[in-house]
Amino acid sequence: MENNNPLDSSKEILDCFLSGKFKRMDCPQCENTFLTKVYEMKCFDSGKKLSVKCAECKRLFTADTDHAAWKNYVVLEKQSLGLEYFLDAIQKHKLTNVPFARRVGVLDEEGQPLDPACIHLFTFEEPDYRIIYVMERLEHLDEADAAFFTEHVHDIDWMEQADRLKVWAYVAERYGAALAEDMRKLCLYYRENKKYLNWDLHGDNLMHRMTDGKIVVMDPFAPKMGDYMDE
Repeated sequence: MENNNPLDSSKEILDCFLSGKFKRMDCPQCENTFLTKVYEMKCFDSGKKLSVKCAECKRLFTADTDHAAWKNYVVLEKQSLGLEYFLDAIQKHKLTNVPFARRVGVLDEEGQPLDPACIHLFTFEEPDYRIIYVMERLEHLDEADAAFFTEHVHDIDWMEQADRLKVWAYVAERYGAALAEDMRKLCLYYRENKKYLNWDLHGDNLMHRMTDGKIVVMDPFAPKMGDYMDE
């Protein structure tokens, strides 16, 4: 009987991950910027592709997106809540210049699946679990574009509102109003929740979609963890 349940597809994708069937990609920039391990979303076993079943899992899992090519997705392994806050901001502010990303599952240190209800935002708890996601594949900006965002956007959390508005206007002029508006909304989300978050948007957090070259924002927040106290 055909599996038409994306939740079942999540489990099968997670099972592939736990079985070591995804090949680790070498991207120091992602590891340093996002504290993320990245894997190809292709099942391999001793260098051979496995059955088409995994392709069917992917198709069901991403059924509500416009991107169908297997090569356009990766698997992320994170032990940080930054992406959870980012997904929350995407949903609350209906952001568009962002990548497709969806949680597959949560694992303890021994690789046992956990109930995703263990994830708690807006606390200072250190996560003692790993979160696995499927995300569309991105590529880093060139040096000039990355430098622009690092120079003009990274320190915006220290600016007055009038100066922030000038920055958003400058971003809109160079890269389009939609991207500038999404960044403004992300900054608003940060300001509403800065008790729990640091603003960490810079050139390495802006990336190109592989499918259409569009610039999207990726993971712009750094959670404040542990016994953090505002001064």
